[in-house]
Parts: sequence; structure tokens; C-alpha cells
Amino acid sequence: MSPLVFAESGDEVNPLKFGGDGKFKIMYICDVQDYYPLKEGLLALVGEALDKEKPDIAILGGDNILGGDFRGYEQLLSLFTDRDVSFSLVFGNHDKDSDDKPEKEVQLAEYQSYAGCLAYDADPLLSGCATHNLPIQSSDGSKTVFNLWFFDSGDKYEYDDGVRDYDRVRSDQIEWYKGKSKDLQQANGGQKVPSLAFQHIIVPEVYEALFFKSPFNLGKAVKSFHGGARYFYVPNLFKLDGIMFEAPCPSYGNDGEWDAFVERGDVLGCAFGHDHINSFVVNHKGVDMIQTPGATYNSYGNDIVRGVRILTIDENDPWTYETYVLTAAQLAQIEGSKLPEITGKSVFRYSAVNMLSKFLFFIMSI
Repeated sequence: MSPLVFAESGDEVNPLKFGGDGKFKIMYICDVQDYYPLKEGLLALVGEALDKEKPDIAILGGDNILGGDFRGYEQLLSLFTDRDVSFSLVFGNHDKDSDDKPEKEVQLAEYQSYAGCLAYDADPLLSGCATHNLPIQSSDGSKTVFNLWFFDSGDKYEYDDGVRDYDRVRSDQIEWYKGKSKDLQQANGGQKVPSLAFQHIIVPEVYEALFFKSPFNLGKAVKSFHGGARYFYVPNLFKLDGIMFEAPCPSYGNDGEWDAFVERGDVLGCAFGHDHINSFVVNHKGVDMIQTPGATYNSYGNDIVRGVRILTIDENDPWTYETYVLTAAQLAQIEGSKLPEITGKSVFRYSAVNMLSKFLFFIMSI
């Protein structure tokens, strides 16, 4: 398990390291989206997932703690501090979407007041807040083997065609990524450093990857983007590896983030939240889109997919990774789980839900 460190810059005193077994495990927790007091089901889900998986780092995927009551932070973050689990985060569209919520910079400072917080703002002049990266050192600490990118994808934005819709990772953040990526490569003897990226709002290219393009503007029958591209709300099920219970809600505009990932060639995949009841992985132009379902018991969700995503890297093969979603239904069937009692749902029901989810994943993967 990684040592606890407090990060104000990318130069950690005690950097993240691969374990003695050569593995590094990430737990991605998306859309907690709850006010104080946090729902007991959410706390049980995350706590039991941490106990089962023992990740090296936990990452909050945006739409984290709602409202201005900092006791909510204590409830959630104590799950990490009590277990000596380091954590970082990205912000989502609901982390600052009303006047009663603190500015993101204030929220970031609150997160940083907890032991084990690795989140920081790499450049306060960049769009958003807490765009940063965290390198992972080899198990012997001799070199950087892997890197984690964290991007603030914003909330809402009014585009020049008058449409107000979801924001995106902006061009200045993308230029920061490209520059930092090149710095990492240079420091690594000219070899690119493989990486994973994390942000809240999925990129528009998800429609290019999974949906059929429409040559016509058919109003609400199609998904339209800034610049005129349109796609039917009908996914190509032959490309979908996972479950999609709602149409993805990506940014309306596009400053070229995905193209930058493809161009640089060091990002294996980018993990998203935002769409609470979707759970899939799709490769597009050589980079994976990794959709993670919500963990929330406060906002909308679905027992079939509700859970956390696990991503594991091997320092002996860092250009690949393994990932799966650990669902509440799976956790509820483990002896000693408090989820059935807290949620009022029987172990039998959770078992049935788990079997259904496995069936749906199987159907979507063939």
C-alpha cells in the first residue's frame, strides 16, 4: 500500500510506488454526489470495496461532496485515512454549480487538509482546478514507470452558437498535458511513460466510437455537437463491451483532447464518470474510453452497475492494464457485508442482480 503523502506539487517526498509484487491498484469512485450526512449505503459500498481490494490509491471521479458542509468530507475521506489509503480527485460538473457551494480552490484546500491527499493544482492559471499528474515509481524507487493524469472537465459552458451545454477539457490544459508528457519522456531517457487519465465528463468522441453518424439534423432524434456533427441515439452493440443504460452525456464542444492523447501515444485509456448507469470500455483510435458507473445512493443509479472501478498496472508490463467494476451486488454477497441490512435489500435480491449483470455483460461482449 502506498505511503501517505500530502502533495502541493508533482515532486512528492514519498512518491507512489509499485508494490513488491510489481502491481499497482487504483480504485476509481465516481459520482458520490451526496450531501452531509452521506447515505449509509454509499459509505458501506466504498468501505467494503476498500477492504476487499486494498488499492494503492483511491481516486474520486467528480461530483463528489455536494453543499458547503465540510462534515461530508470528513465522512467520506475518513474511509481513506482510517485505512491509510492515499487518494486524489478530479472535479465534476456538480462540484461547483451553485452559489451555496465553496469555490473549487476552497474545496481542494479542504481535501488537502486530510492525510494521504495527493491532489494539487499543477498551474492555477489553467482552466478549472486541480489538473495535475502523479508519477508512479518502480518498486525499487529507481525510475518512473507509469503516470496518472487528472483533468478538470468543467461544468456548463455557453458556446459561440448560443448553446449552453457541458464543458470540456480546455486547450490550455491540453497544452499543459502535452508539455508535461514530453518532459516525462525526456526524463525517461527518451522513452514515453505509459499512463492513464481521469476526468468526469466523457469526450464527444464516444459518439464517433459507438454510434451511427447522421447526415441530417433530425432534432431531438440525434445528438448534435458544436461544429455540426450529429449522431443517431442508436449505439453499435457490436462495439460495446459493457452496459449502457443511458445515452452518454459528453461535452458539447471539443478542444482536441482525444487527438492529443492519440498524437502523444502515452495514454492507454481515460476513465470517466458522469453517466451514472453506464459501465463499458471501448477503444477509439488506440486509446480506451473507460466509463465508470456511479457509486451514489443519493442521486440516480442502478443496482446492476452501481459500484467502483478497479484498474491494475504491472510494472513488468506497463503498456497494458486490467480493469473491472466491483459492484454493490457483488459486495453484498460477501459474508459480513452490511449492504443488505443498510439498503433493505436481501442477499437473494443482490445475488439475482449480480447474475443479471453478468448476463448483460456477456451479451454485450459477444
